[in-house]
Amino acid sequence: MTLNFVEIPTAGGGWFKPAEVKDAAAFLIEVNSYEAQRPTPNGPKDSALCDITVFKDRESLEKLAPEINKGMRVEQTLLARDLEKVVGAATIVRLDQVPPKRPGAHPAWVWRPVTDATVRQKVIEYAKAREAAVSAAVAEAPDFD
Repeated sequence: MTLNFVEIPTAGGGWFKPAEVKDAAAFLIEVNSYEAQRPTPNGPKDSALCDITVFKDRESLEKLAPEINKGMRVEQTLLARDLEKVVGAATIVRLDQVPPKRPGAHPAWVWRPVTDATVRQKVIEYAKAREAAVSAAVAEAPDFD
């Protein structure tokens, strides 16, 4: 029997704070789950539980040395709702802000696709290398059957 390893999604990674990573070159977002109107102390919020890999600058992209955040909760409305359609999959994006529609309101954070082919290729290269390392580790694990 082949083992199928699955990680249990937990919110151990804290909350996603766009202002702290607004200038990142790219994000690899793997969406584990989505909850519409999840109860929180600040009222119900749309929420996505994700593993977020942050390539903070071109250097981390070139070295394939990102910051990895497992089990991070995204609760900014537009960001979370965009991730609803990505549950069980991954996407490569960057952050942007759009001006508010009402005077005096805060600008909204939104995901934008990464259009730079070099950046996309580097993120894909990282993801493939990571998957290959996991496959190699599983192949080297002893078979107890």
